[in-house]
Amino acid sequence: MDFPSSDYLAGMEKVITTLTLKGMAAGNDGDFKMAFSDMEAALWLSQSLDKRCLEAVLLNNLGLLHTMNGAWDRALFFYECSMEIAADACPSDDTFLSTLKKNISCLFDPKVVTPKNQNQNLN
Repeated sequence: MDFPSSDYLAGMEKVITTLTLKGMAAGNDGDFKMAFSDMEAALWLSQSLDKRCLEAVLLNNLGLLHTMNGAWDRALFFYECSMEIAADACPSDDTFLSTLKKNISCLFDPKVVTPKNQNQNLN
């Protein structure tokens, strides 16, 4: 079986990074359709390259986008998927695991304000 060259892998990682940055920027601008599209494409590429820790990071990012969009149940689903992969695939001394735990805890913090629920918190 032939493995992709290191130049190919580096190029694909740059594409993943670009899609991730575009996706998060779109989410910050409230364009969730574009945000989810870009992030899901980046996730698919990371899965096709078998980059498990990167896959966990991208699942976390999808959780963040769902949190920003006010879809708590979807956010929790993606955070849990991310945690399951990260526990096995990411270095144990990596700060990503603690960041992921903080993201999950934010779902249960009534002070967290997202674009979808900010008007509800003003009353």
